[in-house]
Amino acid sequence: MIINNNISALNTHRQMGINQQANQSSMEKLSSGLRINRAGDDAAGLAISEKMRAQINGLDQASRNGQDGISLIQTAEGALDESHSILQRMRELAVQAANDTNVDVDRNEIQKEMNQLTSEINRIGNTTEFNTQSLLNGGGDVSGQVSITENTASVEAVSEVAGVYSFELDAVPSNGDTLEIGGETFTFGNEDGEVTIGSLNETAENLRQAINGSSLASRFESATGADAEIILTESSGQATGTDIAVNGDSVSAFTVDVESVEGISEQAGVFELTIENAFADGEAIEIAGTTYTYQSDGSGDFDGADVNSQATALASLLQSESQFVTASASSGIITITEASGEAGGETLTGGVTGVGGSEFSANFQIGANQGQSMTIEIADMRASALGISGVSDAAANGVGGKDAGAVFTDAHDVSNGTDNAKSESALDVSTHENASAAVEVLNQAIESVSAQRSELGAFQNRLEHTISNLNNASENLSAAESRIRDVDMAAEMMEMTRTNILSQASQSMLAQANQQPQSVLQLLG
Repeated sequence: MIINNNISALNTHRQMGINQQANQSSMEKLSSGLRINRAGDDAAGLAISEKMRAQINGLDQASRNGQDGISLIQTAEGALDESHSILQRMRELAVQAANDTNVDVDRNEIQKEMNQLTSEINRIGNTTEFNTQSLLNGGGDVSGQVSITENTASVEAVSEVAGVYSFELDAVPSNGDTLEIGGETFTFGNEDGEVTIGSLNETAENLRQAINGSSLASRFESATGADAEIILTESSGQATGTDIAVNGDSVSAFTVDVESVEGISEQAGVFELTIENAFADGEAIEIAGTTYTYQSDGSGDFDGADVNSQATALASLLQSESQFVTASASSGIITITEASGEAGGETLTGGVTGVGGSEFSANFQIGANQGQSMTIEIADMRASALGISGVSDAAANGVGGKDAGAVFTDAHDVSNGTDNAKSESALDVSTHENASAAVEVLNQAIESVSAQRSELGAFQNRLEHTISNLNNASENLSAAESRIRDVDMAAEMMEMTRTNILSQASQSMLAQANQQPQSVLQLLG
């Protein structure tokens, strides 16, 4: 018998600790409802469970994304429903205006409503938004995807050096001889003539003074040169690019060297174009009759990631054109200088066009993983894109380019719907022919809106099926994750009962083991 080490007590104490630890584990699982509360409970099971949880959370969020997508589509489709109603009314008005029972006054009143309804189509297209995103204006802001200052405002007036013309008197004219310059006739004579005859040089100076005293003085500044040369310089802005007529009626007395008349000499026109918003893929700008298309991937005429880089690329492109001497860009402003002789006294023509059409595009994340998305596109649904508004006197081609023979009104009576600035013209219904042709254009516009609404409806139906599938997948995956992570309450309760009994038994046995060394006292007695 030994007393320094009570082996029975030590063994019982160890077993009691094991039972108490198992009991605490069971209590933790029962209180949390989870079989795996820490990695030590089941390392592999924890990893699998967390991966499943990521998928479940992703599926649930994708389902909510789908609901948000349906809300966006319903917003756009609801706006187009009103656009449809407006187009139907416009078509009704066009049919009414085509009837010759209406006089001009009646058709003028119909035209007023056509103008206002066209502006409302623009307003719907420019202001329909979802979470601040414009849906029906082709993906741009209210002012347009690309903005360039109006040509008449941003292009400086052509700065010209006046035309310079020179001619020589080859002989002293005779009394009664005449000379016609720029439509003005001058008669030579010692007494009755407008130009006094003297020596060759004196006659030339007298002719110059006569020119200064005629109607040509408002157009030309005159001077004499060597060898009886007369030089006429047009006032700035008067240059027309054609030679003035200089004819001598009495060629036997003196001759006019027609070949000595110089062509017009011009300083090149200087123009400034300001790009206010960056170009989008497929959009183009027309400058002096040439169209330059933007593509961000370099497949177009020019590229660039922002306003400044796009302006620089476009300026470099213009620099290569023969009609321009220089083209440079700074802070989105392109300065163009035309080659000498190109300036014609008119502003540089140009404007921005949406080549190929511009669309609002949105990607919906409808899956838990990368690449599980769908894209929806909504075309520009404003009046110009539908073919029912445009510039004055231009033919209305309608949607799809089908020429219906309709025209737009001469006046700009259509706004963008957000302010009172009138910049477009509506379909003209002032005559039977124009109103009848407008019906066909409106038919095409109605078909365009119908096609867009049908496409949106198809997107919505798809999303509804997508949401059902996501919810089903989430439910099944949640069940699988539950089998790994959640505790079986009944089984764990039985385990806890077992460990409770063992703990109580261990305590009782520990008490017994502690009594065993006391038997040594009997030997000592």
